[in-house]
Amino acid sequence: MNLTRDTFCSFCGTAYEAPLAYPRTCASCKTQVWANPIPVSLVLVPVVKDGKTGLLVIRRGIQPGKDKLALVGGFLEDHETWAEGGAREILEETNVTVDAKTLTTFWFTSTTPRPNRVLLFSVAAPLDASALGPYTGDAETLERGLVFGPGGLDEVFAFPLHVEAAKRFFAERSLTGAHGYVQV
Repeated sequence: MNLTRDTFCSFCGTAYEAPLAYPRTCASCKTQVWANPIPVSLVLVPVVKDGKTGLLVIRRGIQPGKDKLALVGGFLEDHETWAEGGAREILEETNVTVDAKTLTTFWFTSTTPRPNRVLLFSVAAPLDASALGPYTGDAETLERGLVFGPGGLDEVFAFPLHVEAAKRFFAERSLTGAHGYVQV
């Protein structure tokens, strides 16, 4: 069975008429729907370990990018600001608590080639690795770790835009060298 999103009106159940293009207007109740982009909040969390600053990352347990590294983040819920969603994702994925009010904007972009996701990157205040607390992986996030430089991120990260954000972060701080991933 080939399912197509928004084939039927979610208000009255009437099938939309062909061609199925957005915006779609229901012939029966006149309700209109759009294919709006989905906002994603991602947070670059600097962590200081042994005098070096790294970025907190997770190893994905799900597709896309299963077994690869990613920055911490995810889809916003409709009741959240970008900062609240970012702080929630940090807690859910890494068991690290960050105050949403302390996040600062960093960079935003749309996915390519289809710009249906708007990625909102922010930066948290630096944390000391000793303050991270315990962590147990799950089916979605297998482990958490740190990367310390831009070298080799293309090979170990799941998403090119995460690589670009991390490289921007390291470049702004004049941090160079291999990623040097370590599990924390």
